[in-house]
Amino acid sequence: MNKRGSTNGLVNTGEEAVKYSQQFQLGPWRVCPKRNSINNGEQTRTLDNKSMQLLMLLIQQAGNTVSKELIFEQVWAGKVVTADILSVTMSKIRKALDDDARSPKFIKTIPNEGYVLVTHAQEIEGEIRTDKLCVPIKNRVLLGLIVLSVIIWQWVVSLESGDIEQVRIGSIAVLPFADLSPQQDSQYFAAGLSDGIISQLSQIKSLKVISRDSSFIYQNSDHVTEVGRALQVESVLHGSIQKLGEQIRVQIRIVNAKSGQLLWSKIFDGKTPQIFELQDDVSTYLKGVISPHFKKEGAEPLRVNAQAYEWYLMGQYHWRQRTPGSLQKAVNYFQHSLELEPDYADAHIGLAISYAFLHTYGNLPELDAINAAMPHISAALKIKPDSAMALATYGMLLSDQAKATGDFALYRQSQTAFEQSLEVQSSAITHLWYSTLLTRLGKQSDAVTHLEQAIVLNPLSASLKRALSFLLTSMAKHDSAQRVYQQAIRLEANSDAQLFNAAKVSRHTISSIAQMFAWHQQTPALFDTCSSIEVCEQQVLAYLSVGAKQAAASLLDKMQPLHGHFRHTLQVLALSEQNQNKQILALIQNRVFQLPYSAQARLELAYAQFQGGKLEAAKQTLLQLYPQWQNQSDRGSFDLTADNYQAVALYAAVIKQLGSLEYAAYLFQEIDKFLQQQPVFDQTQVRFVLAQVHAQLGNTPQALVFLRQALEMGWVESFHQQWWTLAQDLLLAPLHSEAQFKALLKQHEQAREALRVRLNHGVG
Repeated sequence: MNKRGSTNGLVNTGEEAVKYSQQFQLGPWRVCPKRNSINNGEQTRTLDNKSMQLLMLLIQQAGNTVSKELIFEQVWAGKVVTADILSVTMSKIRKALDDDARSPKFIKTIPNEGYVLVTHAQEIEGEIRTDKLCVPIKNRVLLGLIVLSVIIWQWVVSLESGDIEQVRIGSIAVLPFADLSPQQDSQYFAAGLSDGIISQLSQIKSLKVISRDSSFIYQNSDHVTEVGRALQVESVLHGSIQKLGEQIRVQIRIVNAKSGQLLWSKIFDGKTPQIFELQDDVSTYLKGVISPHFKKEGAEPLRVNAQAYEWYLMGQYHWRQRTPGSLQKAVNYFQHSLELEPDYADAHIGLAISYAFLHTYGNLPELDAINAAMPHISAALKIKPDSAMALATYGMLLSDQAKATGDFALYRQSQTAFEQSLEVQSSAITHLWYSTLLTRLGKQSDAVTHLEQAIVLNPLSASLKRALSFLLTSMAKHDSAQRVYQQAIRLEANSDAQLFNAAKVSRHTISSIAQMFAWHQQTPALFDTCSSIEVCEQQVLAYLSVGAKQAAASLLDKMQPLHGHFRHTLQVLALSEQNQNKQILALIQNRVFQLPYSAQARLELAYAQFQGGKLEAAKQTLLQLYPQWQNQSDRGSFDLTADNYQAVALYAAVIKQLGSLEYAAYLFQEIDKFLQQQPVFDQTQVRFVLAQVHAQLGNTPQALVFLRQALEMGWVESFHQQWWTLAQDLLLAPLHSEAQFKALLKQHEQAREALRVRLNHGVG
C-alpha cells in the first residue's frame, strides 16, 4: 500500500494527502475517517479525532514501526503532550477494534520504540467506497428519523431552556458530558465540568448525589432508566459541550430516571479564555435550580491556566488508579500544574493525597508521606479554607499521623476536620476516610454507618465494598466480611489484585496459595521490586503458611520498610516455631494495647491465652468482646451467628477446662446444630470447626471424619489469621493420640511439603 499524507487535520507523512472520503478494510472492520468511526456490518463504533488520526497513521505505515516521536509530531503537532496521553489514545483504538495488547491481532507494541500495524489494511476503491458503508445496514433505515429527532429535540430544548427554573428532586446522578466539538479536544473540560457540578450539588443537604466513580461508568449510555435503576436515583443529569474556535456552548438536561421525561434544560454560552468562569457559572446556576434557598456568594470566579488545569486532571486520573506507578505520575502532574499556578488549591490537594497514597499503596514510609503531604494541604486550606476536599484530606493526614506517632490529640483535630468537611459537602471519599478514623477511635459501629453511606453515594465502587469487608474483618465478623467481599468481586471481576485482597478476609487453602503463587509468576514486575509493600506482605504470609521460607525470603529481601502489623506477625511466627507461648502472649498483649478497640486483636489474644494455659484470662478477654455471655443461666444469651461461631467454640473449650462441663457441652452441641443447618460462606472452615467441636464432645470418629473433609477441601494453616499449626491446635487435643489423627497429620504435612517445594523452586 502506498504511503499517504493528509489534510484537514489527518496525519501527514509528506506525500499525497489522505482525503476524508477514503475508507479502509482492516480485518472485519471498515475504517471511515470522515465519520471517525469503524464498522463491521453489525455495529458502528466511534473514535475521537486524535484516535482516528493515530489509526490512520498506522494504516499508512502498515507493517512498519511508527515511532513515538513521529506520532507526537504528526498527531499532536505543536502541542505539549506526554506518553500517558499516547497510551490512553492507543487503548481507545484497541478497545474499539477488540484488540489485546498482550496478544495483538491488529496493533503490536514495540517496547521503547512505538507501534506497528500487523494486519493488512486494504483501501476500498471505486464505486463501493461510499459513506453508507460506514453505517450498519440495520441502522440506515433509522438514520433519517434520527436526524429528524435531533432537529426536533434541539427545537424543544430551545423552547424549554428558560421555562423551568426550579426542579424538585431528591437524588441525582451526573453523567460525564459528551464532547461534540469537531476536534474532540475538550474532554478534560468536560470531565472537569461534571466534577464541578457533582461538587456543587453535593453541598445540598437534602439531595443524594452519586459519586463520579459510579456515575462515570455510564459515560456512553443513552438508557436513562437503566442508569437510574442501577444507581438508585430519581433523576439523571447529562449534557454536552461544543467548542468552535473561541466559542464554547454547554447544553444540560435533567431527566426523570423512571419515565424519561425531560425535567429541565438550558444552554450556556461562553468563550474559551473565560472557560473557568463558565464552569463556575454552570455549576452554581444548577445548584440554584435544585436548591431554592441557594444564593451564590460573591466569591471571585475560578481562574486557572488551561495547561495547569489539564495537568491537574491528569493527576486526578492517576491518583484514582492507586498503584505505585500511577501515583508517582500523579505527583509529577500535580507538580507541573503548581509550577504554572502556585496558588491552585485543588492541585495542592491532589498532591497531598498522592503522597499519602504512596505509603498506603507504595513503599514511601508513613511519616515521610505525611511530611510531604502536610505543606500542600496547609497551602490549600489557606487558599480555600472551606474546601470540603481539603478539610477531608487534612482529616485523613491527621488521623494517619496520630496512628504513626501515638499523639492522640491529633485524632480530635482529625475528627473536627471531617465534621467540618461533611458540613460543607457529603462525599463518598470523606465518609470512607472518616470511617477509618472512627475505627481507630473504637467506634466501629459508627464507622460501618459512614462506610455504608459512602456506598449509597458510590454504589458501584468495588473499593468501598472491599473497605467494608476489611472493617468487618477487624471486627472479627469474618463471614460478613467474606460475603461483602464477594460483592466487590462482582463489581470488579477482572481486578488483578483480587487474590491479594481476598487474602485479607479469607482463610488460605492449598488452592488459594497456589493461585497466589501463579499470580506472582504472571506479574513478576509487581514483585521484582515489591513496589507495593502491602501486596508483598500478603504473599509472604501465604508462603509461610505452608513453610515456603525460601520463597518468602526472596520477597522479604525486597521489602523496605516493613509495616508494624507485619513485623508483629513475623515475630509471633518465629516464636511459635520455638514454642515460646509466653513471649507470644506478651507480644499479642502489647498489640492489643496498641489497638484497644480491635475485636480481631482481642480474639487473637484470647487464643494466645488459651494456647498458653491462661484460661481465666482467656475467658475474661472473650467476655469483654461478648459481655452478654456472662450470664450462664440464660442460655438464650448465646446468639450464634456465622460471624461468632468460632469464638463460641473457643469460649466453650475454655470454660470446659475451667470446670463448666455441662454448659460447655451445651454450647458445643448448639454449634454443631447451627453449622449443619445454617449457611456459612467458608465451608472448609466449617468442617474444621466441626472437627474441633466433636473432638471436645468426645465424638472421636465423627471428629476425624470432619477433619478429613476439611483437609480434602484444602484447609491449611493461615498465618495471617493464626500462628499455631494443626499439630499444636489444642481444640483438637483429644485427637492427638489417635492413630487416624496422626495419619491425617502426616498426609497434611505431605500436601504442605509438595506445595512448599513448588513455591521455593518457582520463586527462590
